Amino acid sequence: MLERYGHGGDVWTAAETFGLPKEQFLDFSSNMNPLGPPEAVGRLMRERWREVAQYPDPAVRELTRKLARKHGVDPACILVGNGAAELIDLAVRALQPQVTGLARPSFLEYEEAVEKSGGRAIDIPLRPEHGFVLQEAELEAAAARCDLLFLGHPNNPTGTLLPDAVVRRLAAGDVPAIVDEAFLDFSLREESLTLIPAAAKSRRLIVIRSMTKFFSIPGIRLGYAVAHPELIEAMKRFKVHWSVNALAQWVGEAVLEEDAFAAQTLRWLSEEKDRLIGRLREIGLEVYDSEVNFILLSLKLFGLNAQALQTEMGRRGILIRDASLFKGLDDSYVRVAVKLREHNEKLVAALEASIAALTGAGEPIRGAALSGVRIDEAHPLAPTLMLQGTASDVGKSLLTAALCRILLQDGYRVAPFKSQNMSLNSYVTPDGKEIGRAQGMQADACRIAATTDMNPILLKPKKDMVSQVVVHGKPYRDLDARAYRERYLPEAEAVVKESLARLRQSYDIVVIEGAGSPAEVNLKDRDIVNMRLAGWADAPVLLVADIDRGGVFASLVGTLDILTPEERARVKGFVINKFRGDVTLLQPGIDWLEERTGKPVLGVIPYLPQLGLEDEDSASLDRRLAESGRMSASQERQPDLLDIAVIRLPRISNFTDIDPLSFEPDVRLRFVTGAGDFGRPDAVIVPGSKNTIDDLLYLRHAGLDRKLAQYAEDGGFVTGICAGYQMLGEKLLDPLLVESGEPELRGIGLFPAQTEFAREKQTVRSEAMASLYGGEAMPVHGYEIHMGQTEFTRPVRHPFEIVREDGSRQEEGAATEDGRVWGTYLHGILHNDDFRRAWLNRVRLDKGLEPLPAELRFMERREAAFDRLADHVRAHLDLPQLYAMIKE
Repeated sequence: MLERYGHGGDVWTAAETFGLPKEQFLDFSSNMNPLGPPEAVGRLMRERWREVAQYPDPAVRELTRKLARKHGVDPACILVGNGAAELIDLAVRALQPQVTGLARPSFLEYEEAVEKSGGRAIDIPLRPEHGFVLQEAELEAAAARCDLLFLGHPNNPTGTLLPDAVVRRLAAGDVPAIVDEAFLDFSLREESLTLIPAAAKSRRLIVIRSMTKFFSIPGIRLGYAVAHPELIEAMKRFKVHWSVNALAQWVGEAVLEEDAFAAQTLRWLSEEKDRLIGRLREIGLEVYDSEVNFILLSLKLFGLNAQALQTEMGRRGILIRDASLFKGLDDSYVRVAVKLREHNEKLVAALEASIAALTGAGEPIRGAALSGVRIDEAHPLAPTLMLQGTASDVGKSLLTAALCRILLQDGYRVAPFKSQNMSLNSYVTPDGKEIGRAQGMQADACRIAATTDMNPILLKPKKDMVSQVVVHGKPYRDLDARAYRERYLPEAEAVVKESLARLRQSYDIVVIEGAGSPAEVNLKDRDIVNMRLAGWADAPVLLVADIDRGGVFASLVGTLDILTPEERARVKGFVINKFRGDVTLLQPGIDWLEERTGKPVLGVIPYLPQLGLEDEDSASLDRRLAESGRMSASQERQPDLLDIAVIRLPRISNFTDIDPLSFEPDVRLRFVTGAGDFGRPDAVIVPGSKNTIDDLLYLRHAGLDRKLAQYAEDGGFVTGICAGYQMLGEKLLDPLLVESGEPELRGIGLFPAQTEFAREKQTVRSEAMASLYGGEAMPVHGYEIHMGQTEFTRPVRHPFEIVREDGSRQEEGAATEDGRVWGTYLHGILHNDDFRRAWLNRVRLDKGLEPLPAELRFMERREAAFDRLADHVRAHLDLPQLYAMIKE
């Protein structure tokens, strides 16, 4: 049975108790904002981590000033602390009450602080028949007997606010009180109900606030108290000198600027809380109304106790709070947090199944399926919008990302979806699953975590006509085109429908990207990506054409003509993409198209160069190579540029690894396909591949293996990433013929390593420390996608050390002693700004150039690129007409 503890969020004890990895739990026992932390927190940690070598400001001056401005009080009225728990203790120690009235049930730390100070507590009962709302008569009775009242506003665990009459009484200073407003940020009525302005003036009132819940930063610990300066000074006398660390101070300053995040949180909660309360009541639970982001439930109607349900839910990977630990509640009460819709649905399903198991009902109530989110036929699904193209690579992925960011900017919770994706450029989700890179990028545009529901089926070509089929992020099997179409597509239909339904239950709008063209008549009978999918989703369709290819009007009219009448009716309008020139010259054609088809052109989107967002597949890479080739001639005349050559493997994958180099001011990036264009580069990168052995054979055939070996022997800089790292070793072993028909192949021989391929693929996000170029080790992050395991035939220098979540460490990669040649399994290693610059500066020094500072912050640039893309599309698209299409 799970150890009874006085605070939520103990996933470590849960992991030990139930034998599951702590990452697999959905934690409804702690009340953190599921939308956070804001992106500013991660950016700040990446930028300022070196400053932790300095002592923090013991007076927390800057954060104090910002909090004072936020609340309109004097900075002398603010005391920042190490979370609300420290401030609770300080407030009680400063006031030294003999008898304290506590509203029951209430937060456990209140009574602990009172008892530690030598006082005693008496109850102010909150009664279920009153919905756990404090009654004024009860307050008056307690005030007559106590020299301090300790109240939650809102109360934890009931979620009820203090009545207006009580708020007015406390604000007047008639009753000495400590008021805990830790969760008041989650109330839409915060500004009218907060007692902070009164606390700054009264000598009888202290208000305590937490910043950890709303901004989801419990690992940092941050809170503050607001009171009259005399009370603040009294609290400071008991405070540990450096209790608020530097990181907490910086994060606090940053999140106070996150107005958009705060507004998004309140929009999410106002809808999701009421929906979850309704779903819980459907089960038959007694559910109490809550003003904030947690809900109190009673199990009395089922005759169950909280510990039994907590244990049963824990076995299913769901953590809930045993609320009987709050004095004033019996063992029939539990508390749950409000989280994202897809997680809330899993909570409801697990509750149904657990109650059924504990009561002996045998079947989950109303047939809920614990294995996934139940599709509630009675609950309306979110609307959808679908982008289909007249061909591949017409710009659907970027337009989808643009619409995702536009809808987000306009206040909607939006998610992307592509049922089936064919790409070698993949993305690892936070739970270690593999999806198409485009959907990961689109999820980033939505500022949400990517899930496999956004791209349930990924096809990764391995050789002509054969692809690895990845289903919900894990390899299923290798299939040729005919076997996939005849054997798997019928099964894939259910996978696609279920994923789309889950997204539509969890978000306000789902933007769907089609694949290829809907006019491929030979594939339509088993289509799961275009018009049949549009029918399942009841989606209005925008048909996108690339004018750069020529024949734009013919392609639009021809595509429409091939569709059935029902499919044509789904097409609500056209978008002409990548236009260059004077749009007025196109207008006669637009007029003809609209008259011919009876459908509007919603926008002509001008070509947007140098955007800096990821490409999806090799078709877009080839286009980018052509553009980079046009740029190279002018760059060749600049001797202070670093010439970095990337080997263009036939089955190149995750080529986004090199994207940050495209924006470094001192780099000329070019791609090499044979020994003849190898030239005299300053550094060479061997990137990832979907088929390491076949691409190594290609290098041998092209003479590039000998070029690389000689280049390294002459002192050149060579980097191998994933498959490129494997190729740089001495030997590749494929006894199970996973990669090809070659059981063994000699490598390029730059490392004393051999790699053996297995059937299981490793996909994981990784944090590491890099110690490649002297000085202190620097933190880096990336992700791994590989089926090979590398071992070393003799000792070698390891440039990286993976830091696992359990604190264990693992050496990773290989490097020569001088650091000129190195390899790693970490995709995204060059997205780490400080590490990338350290490597480039090492190459610069070898070339006789001075080092440059790490000025490019790639992820900031990428986030700005999303906004630039959204602004560009917003300016050229008829958004009112688009919204009308969505809402039809």
